[in-house]
Parts: sequence; C-alpha cells; structure tokens
Amino acid sequence: MPVLAVVDDLLFRSKLEAGAAPAGIAMVFAVDAEAATRHVITGSCQAVVIDLGLTGQDALDVVRRVREIAPALPVFGFCAHVDVERQQRAHEAGCTMVLPHSAFLRQWPALLGAI
Repeated sequence: MPVLAVVDDLLFRSKLEAGAAPAGIAMVFAVDAEAATRHVITGSCQAVVIDLGLTGQDALDVVRRVREIAPALPVFGFCAHVDVERQQRAHEAGCTMVLPHSAFLRQWPALLGAI
C-alpha cells in the first residue's frame, strides 16, 4: 500500500519518491484537501505525509480531515524549522510527528521503516 504525500513542491516530491523507492514503497500524491480525503476514504494509503506550508491552502485542515476519517493512520508533517507555532498547531490538529524540512528528509527512510 502506498504512502500519500500532500505536497505542492516538485523538488520535495521527487526527494520523497527517491527515499521511498529503496524501501519498495510506492508514493501517491495529492495537492489539495479533496484529493487527499479521497485517498484516505478509500483506505488506499498506509500513511500520510503533509507539507504544512502548502501554498494557498490550510494544511492543518487537511490534517484534521485525515484524522476524522482515519484516527489511527500515521500523519507526518513538515515545515520550516523557524515555524514553531505551525509545528505546535500541527500536533494539536493530529499530526503523529512534525519535523523541519531537513530533519524530515534525513529521517524519511527510518519513518518508512516504522510504518
């Protein structure tokens, strides 16, 4: 089962795919809450990765929607390391783990192994 990534940054998307490939994990991508919700409702993902700095959208709303549909699904968020308030709000919205961009990419292989 793939991991759903809600990201709009093509470079970060390719880094997620590159990290998942050696683990044999497929990635599916969504760029908005509706697309993400459809994937979660169908049960077609084993975890969700979300860019908490999505352009033009409320990423925390995506986290809340995912959490309402699938309370036990792992949800990993990432954002700028200086955005401490957003990190806290993401935890409150239901993220399993929130990390700065660079730490997230370093830990991505270990996160994949844990799901």
